[in-house]
Amino acid sequence: MKIRHVVFALCAFLGGMAGSIVITAGTSFAAKEQSFYTTNFFNEKGKRIGVIGSHPSGEGSFFLFDGKDNIEIMMGAYPSGAEKGQSMFGMHDRANKLRFLMRMHGSKDSPTVIMKDSAGRDKIVFGLDASTEVPYFRYTDQNGKWQDLIK
Repeated sequence: MKIRHVVFALCAFLGGMAGSIVITAGTSFAAKEQSFYTTNFFNEKGKRIGVIGSHPSGEGSFFLFDGKDNIEIMMGAYPSGAEKGQSMFGMHDRANKLRFLMRMHGSKDSPTVIMKDSAGRDKIVFGLDASTEVPYFRYTDQNGKWQDLIK
């Protein structure tokens, strides 16, 4: 009876060691990976519903699609220009138009929220000023003129 217990304990110990080696080796291999590839995700009908990858400039990006290849959600960073490297998150409507945008803005990476109408015009913009970081809230009135809600 004692030999069975010893054999059982030895097998359990060896099994634990083997599992630990497999898990640790897998984690170490993943941590050393240097390449990031663009991956497309498809639904059961073969329609693309997501993409995660990188811009040619190196910034990561994430897109969700509606099954008709229209963007619903986009997330990443601007790839070029003055905004290069600044984070952004956008939501599109069912007509594939950007309607809601959260982004970093200016030299201090100030957070900004932008809401657009169906024609793509900014209607509400609020956040922290790009240089002073003072809060602001602007909107366009019925005449199309910008108004400041906070003064």
